[in-house]
Amino acid sequence: MELTIESIRSGDRERHHALMRQAFGGTDRFDPSAPVSDPDKFVCAYLGDQMVGSVLTFDFAMTWGGRRVPCGGVSGVVVSPQARGRGAAQRMLAEALRRMHEQGHVVSALYPTTASLYRRAGYEVVGLYRRTRIPVAAIDAGGDALEWREVDGSSEVLASLHDDLAGRLDGWFRVDPQWWAFRNHRQAADTSVNRYTYVGSRAGADVAAVQYRYAKADDFYDLEVEVLAGLDVEAVGAALGLLAGHGTTARHVVAALPLSLLGPHIPQLQLTSTASDWPWMLRLVDAPGAVAARGWPTSVAGSVELDITDDACTGNAGAHVLELGGGEAALLRGGSGRIRVTIQDLAMLYAGCDVAGLRAACRLIEASPTDLDLLAAACVSNPSIPLFF
Repeated sequence: MELTIESIRSGDRERHHALMRQAFGGTDRFDPSAPVSDPDKFVCAYLGDQMVGSVLTFDFAMTWGGRRVPCGGVSGVVVSPQARGRGAAQRMLAEALRRMHEQGHVVSALYPTTASLYRRAGYEVVGLYRRTRIPVAAIDAGGDALEWREVDGSSEVLASLHDDLAGRLDGWFRVDPQWWAFRNHRQAADTSVNRYTYVGSRAGADVAAVQYRYAKADDFYDLEVEVLAGLDVEAVGAALGLLAGHGTTARHVVAALPLSLLGPHIPQLQLTSTASDWPWMLRLVDAPGAVAARGWPTSVAGSVELDITDDACTGNAGAHVLELGGGEAALLRGGSGRIRVTIQDLAMLYAGCDVAGLRAACRLIEASPTDLDLLAAACVSNPSIPLFF
């Protein structure tokens, strides 16, 4: 029977839910009242009348160099056991990439269960979704005093404050409203979790928000932070201070925040530890578009001649010249193609991975010392990522 790749068919959302449960060990029942996505956001594999695989995409805007870059978030890649070995996952990913390119997404991000599958589709690991365990007693709670109020978990203020902070941190992303709708619906249906959401204001203006839940730990409870955002360093500190006030019932705060946000409010960072790590991967869907969309260091000027290999998005392939100057960059077709790079190499450079480390790993082998210096000066970033999707 022929395997076909297409959008989800009418009436197949319950089948999609069953595939997700089987693949990821879920136990929740299908909820017909859940928010409905555009059918074209689902790329599905069918054997005859039966759906045997799916990929779901979201519309994000990921921050790079202080600018919002259109990003396709990839989630829920599943193939049922009877359909494996037919190339279904690669074909679904190829179609998802085609659609993302058509919709104007210039980069794509995902969390892999196995990196090799997605590396074949042009993705590369560029960072970690890291959750840090912070002793409650280690948080400096003596910062800005805000007026706090409890709000519903679906409050638009929570999303707005998160999106504002996301616009200032590389790797963070403004979230697709559809994704927020799915998330809010799941949270409302999950009565087994004690979850709380607070918004803090200063002089009548909302400046901070935090959403957290209690999680049973070996030593009493931990507070698992799901969203924490602030308009400035004092607001972030106030949100952490609100959590620190739970010291009689919780031993730790666990949060996916970078050291740049945590450091000013935790004098003894050595007391923190890594609660969990999960790699995340990036792909340049439209390499010239991705290069043009982000911000670059204003002090860097020059050019590098590249020969790009991209088997999945062939429009990116071939000889290009990377031109940098004035805080802008362009990837222009032409040049000698002197330095051979894969689309995965470009993803790592885009995300600020160590240029010397790439060379040591036998990448960029044709690059001269001048080329390497230019790339090292231009490709500067330390991305983190705040939400699991």
